[in-house]
Amino acid sequence: MLTNRTPISEFHDRWSRTQALCRENNIEALVVWGKGGGTVDTANDLIYLTNYAPVFPYAPDLPGGWSGLSHAAVIIPARGEPVLVTDSPAVRRDVIAVKDIRPAAGFVPDKVAEVLSEMGIKDANVGLVAGPWLVANIYLRLVEVCKDINYVNLDLAIEGLRTTKSPFEFELLREAAAVGNSAMEAMMKSASIAGTTEADAVAAAYTIAIKSGAALIDAACASGPHTAFYAYGMAPQWTTRVLEAGDLFHCDMYGAATEGFTWDFSRSVVAGGKWTADQEEIYDGAVTAITAGVKHCRAGITAEDLYKTVLDVLVERGIDCGYPLHGHSYGIGWEAPWLVPGNETRIEAGMAIAIECMAGREGVGFVKFEQNVLVHADRTELISTCPVRV
Repeated sequence: MLTNRTPISEFHDRWSRTQALCRENNIEALVVWGKGGGTVDTANDLIYLTNYAPVFPYAPDLPGGWSGLSHAAVIIPARGEPVLVTDSPAVRRDVIAVKDIRPAAGFVPDKVAEVLSEMGIKDANVGLVAGPWLVANIYLRLVEVCKDINYVNLDLAIEGLRTTKSPFEFELLREAAAVGNSAMEAMMKSASIAGTTEADAVAAAYTIAIKSGAALIDAACASGPHTAFYAYGMAPQWTTRVLEAGDLFHCDMYGAATEGFTWDFSRSVVAGGKWTADQEEIYDGAVTAITAGVKHCRAGITAEDLYKTVLDVLVERGIDCGYPLHGHSYGIGWEAPWLVPGNETRIEAGMAIAIECMAGREGVGFVKFEQNVLVHADRTELISTCPVRV
């Protein structure tokens, strides 16, 4: 849930670092976009900078009626105070960190152009953080109404700022993980009962998360003959398949709990609770690989080093990887650095890292396992503490 709990000093720091980024890139301002109709994954940068997320689900532009309905943008000048442009005047001013809020009367791009003009930003370079939220029609209108603005693509700029967490943000991640730990354990217990369904297991997790004021963003499940899939369902990412005794079930669960901050971890179970020796071997391999990654994760190593640490354990045990990714940073949404081959980005103190794998063997099935850690200057803190098995 988004509340007014985050100290305004946190936002002042975020704005100050954003303004420094503007000056480093020789731009007069940064326009950061977000979209409603989802959770933090459709408005993560906007939440990070303003504590606001649009609430109306996405609606295509209606010529003459509206443009950018369900969208919002925050404008942060290189010098001066930020301005939040919303699609509606009905916003939670008691929660939003930005004081200068400009409702757009349905035309968000036009209001952005108006605010830039009022700021005296003309014939200038302006950074644009559009992400996947700014659809083509709205972007084209933004360019049309900002005739004297040269927009510079800075899609990953705010993500780069989000990667390094403050002590307060670490505390929010611990609280989010506590919700995730309870939700995941409930899911595991449900899925371990033969005769239940994937949907039942997800519902058990949802019950915990919703009562805690959280939202599940993703519960990517597969079971039985479908475990080689990251998620056998698509929309939603689980099915109503009945879990039969002896079926493997795995889930990668990702939810937003505290002030938009998330948890992201995976577990696997066997319906009926009786693992075969072959099933136990691959799950033990996955757990051992990720445990090695957690132990190796520290400030100064590269993302590729951490990827290889996980991979080496699986290769040594003759276990196949489900996909060439063994984790990433996370906070308000997923973030770089990604734990993939060739990524020389160094892990730093202040990062939150999800370390994961999907592993298995043909004829046996695949499992998932993932842990969340906070990286300190002198240690690594494990915060995904729900059971490995139930």
